[in-house]
Amino acid sequence: MPYFDYNATAPLCPAAREAWLEASDRYWQNPSSPYGSAARTKVYLDQAREDLGQLFNCSPDLLIFNSGATEGNNSIFAYFRRLYPDSGNVIVSAVEHPSVIEAARYWFPERCIVLPVNDVGTVDLKVLETLLKAEDVVLVSVMAANNETGILQPWSEILQHCKEKGIPFHCDASQWLGKLSIKGLGNCDFLTGCGHKFSSPKGVGFLKISSDYNGFKAFSGGEQENGHRAGTEDYAGIASMLAALKIRETGLAEDTQIWMESRDHFENTIKEKIPHTTIVGHTTPRLWNTASLILPAHENLRWIRLLDKRGFTLSTGSACATGKEGPSHVMAAMGYTPEAMQRFVRVSGGWETQPEDWEALANAFSEVWETLNASTDTLGKSQIIDL
Repeated sequence: MPYFDYNATAPLCPAAREAWLEASDRYWQNPSSPYGSAARTKVYLDQAREDLGQLFNCSPDLLIFNSGATEGNNSIFAYFRRLYPDSGNVIVSAVEHPSVIEAARYWFPERCIVLPVNDVGTVDLKVLETLLKAEDVVLVSVMAANNETGILQPWSEILQHCKEKGIPFHCDASQWLGKLSIKGLGNCDFLTGCGHKFSSPKGVGFLKISSDYNGFKAFSGGEQENGHRAGTEDYAGIASMLAALKIRETGLAEDTQIWMESRDHFENTIKEKIPHTTIVGHTTPRLWNTASLILPAHENLRWIRLLDKRGFTLSTGSACATGKEGPSHVMAAMGYTPEAMQRFVRVSGGWETQPEDWEALANAFSEVWETLNASTDTLGKSQIIDL
């Protein structure tokens, strides 16, 4: 079945599966236990941290393995609230993942400044500069790539502005990792990543902290993760995540252009077959795998259900926002109306998605367009007859 919801979660890749099976069979012991077999597991855990540090060009002592980006994002804001209980503001962009923007508002209810984005979905660096000069800011948090639109944020420039002001910068790189180069991300003071976004098992991720904040603690109750996070480490998950990230990073250089061309061809075909479709963010840099569409008519769930019946899986936006009332805060921040948001569909392919899969999806969209229009026409005629 053609799968087009990689931004929600990616299927397990062979390298990650192999690493998980080997670690589960041979190194399943608790790394903190005192006997020899557990010590061997601890050696491999330490090596995994070293390898991840090499990928990000940072000290392995600054890396904390955890359950994923939601934990990492929440723990950062909780920690800064402990550091600054009564004063100091945090800045977050208006298009952050819920695990950032809601955590910031929870821990800093009166001290959370939302950084607006322009109509193409990127933050305004001039507005950020003004805020950094005018406000007492203790932390800035801006994602690397948006989960709903794929739009890239100027995280490197934001990092530089923060460094000039001596303000720590946090970047949620969950959607960036595995799709674009890691280079430079290790310079961020705080960085969160999530393994299942790039084809490792769910429930494993990492947090990179700054050497200026060695007192960071996410959980209490034990001295695991250099005292930063209590709890028995999931070495099998960690080994699997590292294997997946290495595979993804290796394949980017030669394949990214091909993947992007397939996505672009899909978007052009959609615009031909379904006139007046809006491609969100098409004029600004985006992830190569993401196509965000505002279709000209019909509610998005109707599109999703009919495409699902044809064997294509895609979504209406962030999986973490499913079940919540109200429109997408990301689309609202970009100036789209609630009515337009009801026609928003997110398509996110992956490393295994072939050009013919994109072509087949475009054809399926065209079929569904005709089906929905026909059903609307039929409904309209029946209503006239009833009158």
